[in-house]
Amino acid sequence: MSALCRTALVAALAVGAFTVGATGMPAQSAGNPARGRQVYERYCIQCHGARADGAGEVARWSQPKPRDFRQGGFKFSPTPYGFLPTTADLERVIQNGLYGTRMPPFAALSTRERRDVIAYLQSLSERWRTEGPGTPIAVTEEPAPTRESVTQGRELFEANCAKCHGDGTGNGPSAVKGLVDDWGSPITPANLMLGRGKWAHTARDIYIRAMGGINGTPMPESTGSLTPEQVWQIAHYVQALGAWSGSTRELRQLAAGLPRPSAVLP
Repeated sequence: MSALCRTALVAALAVGAFTVGATGMPAQSAGNPARGRQVYERYCIQCHGARADGAGEVARWSQPKPRDFRQGGFKFSPTPYGFLPTTADLERVIQNGLYGTRMPPFAALSTRERRDVIAYLQSLSERWRTEGPGTPIAVTEEPAPTRESVTQGRELFEANCAKCHGDGTGNGPSAVKGLVDDWGSPITPANLMLGRGKWAHTARDIYIRAMGGINGTPMPESTGSLTPEQVWQIAHYVQALGAWSGSTRELRQLAAGLPRPSAVLP
């Protein structure tokens, strides 16, 4: 069989794997995985590697490590903990990048190029053919942030978050002892005073991360243990710790004057 025929056959099989029909498999990206591999080899291979195993030539200098796409594991998703992300969220990460990491924004890629490279990534793990993405976390209507919600959010933050995040800078006792992710790499809780996270930018993003956790990390989901109202209060407190989108000077001054969480090492 010629190389051209083999390429055509691989492309046909990969496209078929993502098509709803006789196979009964869940639908995924409508992109073309053969074209997506070309996009991957141009823009992604230097970090994620020729085998998409996260072992590209610059991976040794990257922290956190580039993702191994063969495992079908993704940290940031609008879906519950343990579930695959939606195609739309993979597009968001490609467009916006991940703040504070070597994953840059690829906003210049066309919609077709993004969909194609996503289809290629989805062809690399069996999870996409057997599970499909989870249902996005339902986000209730955001109440207006107030002095009361920020104050209550600080108390909830101390009870649920300070063990790792400490006073908001990531200096909690668990962090000081050392944390690792599911891939065995050291991981540091986010410094929430920076005004944004790797994925999160708004109070809504903080709400989703608090509700769903971060896959493959010690950051757990809070669905079932906290009410939506309580999660919004935590989100508003975190929002007031730094210059997050939507925060105000008044609420930042309020948060700065509140007692430090007790779960902070001196």
